[in-house]
Amino acid sequence: MSKVKLILQNIFSPLLHVLPKGFPKKKLIPLLLLSFLESMNKNSITSYAGFLVVDFHVVDTKNQAGFYSGIFDSSFYVGQFLSSFILGIMSDTLGRRPLLLFGCLGSIVCTLSLGFSFNYPWAVVSRLLLGLVNGNLGVINAFMGDLSTKENRTQVFGLIGLMNGCGMIVGSTIGAYLCRPAIQYPSVFGGVQFFHTFPYILPNIVCVSLTFIAFILSVIFLQEPRTIEKMNCKWYVVIKIIITKVLVRIKDMIKMCFSKEYIGILTCVMNAILQCSCGMVWGMIPLLMMASVDVGGFGWETAEIGTFLLISAVGIIITQLFIYKPVVNLLKPLWTNRLGSSGLFFMYNVPPCIHYLYPYGTLLLWIIFGFYSASLQTVMQFALSTNQVLVGNSVTKNLMGSLFGLSQSLLAFLRLIGPLVSSPLVAWTLNQKFPFNIHFAFFVVSLIALLVFVLSWFLPKSINEPKPDEHDYSQLPKDEEGVEMKDQQHKEIIVNIDTQEIEKEPTPTNQEDQDTMNKK
Repeated sequence: MSKVKLILQNIFSPLLHVLPKGFPKKKLIPLLLLSFLESMNKNSITSYAGFLVVDFHVVDTKNQAGFYSGIFDSSFYVGQFLSSFILGIMSDTLGRRPLLLFGCLGSIVCTLSLGFSFNYPWAVVSRLLLGLVNGNLGVINAFMGDLSTKENRTQVFGLIGLMNGCGMIVGSTIGAYLCRPAIQYPSVFGGVQFFHTFPYILPNIVCVSLTFIAFILSVIFLQEPRTIEKMNCKWYVVIKIIITKVLVRIKDMIKMCFSKEYIGILTCVMNAILQCSCGMVWGMIPLLMMASVDVGGFGWETAEIGTFLLISAVGIIITQLFIYKPVVNLLKPLWTNRLGSSGLFFMYNVPPCIHYLYPYGTLLLWIIFGFYSASLQTVMQFALSTNQVLVGNSVTKNLMGSLFGLSQSLLAFLRLIGPLVSSPLVAWTLNQKFPFNIHFAFFVVSLIALLVFVLSWFLPKSINEPKPDEHDYSQLPKDEEGVEMKDQQHKEIIVNIDTQEIEKEPTPTNQEDQDTMNKK
């Protein structure tokens, strides 16, 4: 009986310890939910971007949808590129909490606007505004960095990776199953004119509802993690102070590029490149699946695409619960990142190859696709989650908001370029012969992931540990009883100061001076 109990404990141990020790749970849950929703909101259009372009009569056929769906997807990252770095600095200045609440409200308004769009320009502008007001991911990472410790930081950022991945999959799945309800489910929604006029309102209503719940939880449970100096001055003075701090912080970041602190900027660049390649692949796979069979695609509709993406979520959950933490403990974050980025080089080239199994039946096709999607998510989590750890470990906490904001801006810049390159590239290669057929598009993206592996060799081993703040006693040595020697060091400082004061006292030269000293 005891052996059975031990076996069950080993099996369910990851489930019981999924939340990191020492991290305040009431703050963790809203932050993870916000991370999930940020990813879900921006990725919900992935499954239907090509269909939206066709439904709004921008192009005639699905095979031509690549270019305009790329513009639609990239518009979000144009806005995020313009705002994320500034929002990160504002979170260092005004606080994390108000910026998160502002991002929630902005997401609600802009996501509703996207759902009610009935032409292509409206949809693009709504996505642009959504990116402009929503810099939550960088602020969430900084919030997590403020509250995490050396012991739980890897697990904390692993959970962020889990939420980002699940949000991406759930968002894409919701978009696939709930878009165009009058066409997908004519027996239920076919007679409702509202869903003919606004074919993409349902998935956006789901996103808005969940974001509103996260907003309420954040108002109740989230408190500012740091002491923020209140600015008792007029609003235009506050704006001037923020602009000044933005300029100073930009100058500081430029100096970092040419100093020994370059690793902070390098980790941001690696993170941006890596996430850009992941976003490109997750945008290319649906385009490949919806393309006709005769050009290397699968001829699938949104329901099949959504099922594929839903299977991917299983890979994320299994990886984060059972695989990620043991691997990072064994290899450390840097080597786990190298393992993930090098693995992505091979995994990105697989989807076009699965097409050759099409003649052997649907069952085999789904088995291979299911195994591939779960494996791809495992490798992605190795790379993405550890990259967030490396960014957080590269600077002290007072710079964390700015650095994560910079990371988010760089990511947004590459993500706005990525779909503009990848989607038209897929559309072009579908009409070409080997070696420039669909294999070529996925090979180009795999080279981007390989670049991250190369850049990782310029990082020092010290990046595996958090960088201590000034006057941070968490890294102090411990005495024989395991107690931090902070008080002892304080006493030594006081003794040194007293000794210096004594040394400064003049030595008495006669009896009169001696009497004066005694009186003192």
